[in-house]
Amino acid sequence: MLVKLLLASCLIAATVAVQAAFMSTGLGVFRKLEEKRPALLAYRATITVVWVIFLMIPIVIDVSLWGAFYYLSEALPSMEDSLYFSTVTFTTVGYGDIVLEKEWRQLSTFEAVNGWIIFGWATALMMAVIQRLYFRPGH
Repeated sequence: MLVKLLLASCLIAATVAVQAAFMSTGLGVFRKLEEKRPALLAYRATITVVWVIFLMIPIVIDVSLWGAFYYLSEALPSMEDSLYFSTVTFTTVGYGDIVLEKEWRQLSTFEAVNGWIIFGWATALMMAVIQRLYFRPGH
């Protein structure tokens, strides 16, 4: 069990690194846009949509990392089942139509907590950009 918990910790670290890289890149682009092309910020709705879609990319990567882990560890029989289970778990929906065997169950709780943290982080990033777009002084 200790090895599986260590692997779960590594997956959490990987998803945090992915999210941090996307955050850094996205906010860097937004700052440059503010500095060099401020007139484009008038397209608030378009920027908001692009930003939300951009923030979904690391979530898809994170879910795929967990799904690949379940499949490669033979915790689930197919990549399709693994990705589905990972998506349901990461989003904390937890339908229960696909479940892990007893020896793997504890890992899914770590994935759920991981998803909860990542979605909270992504929501905070969405709100940060929305605040900059819609509540800037003089706009």
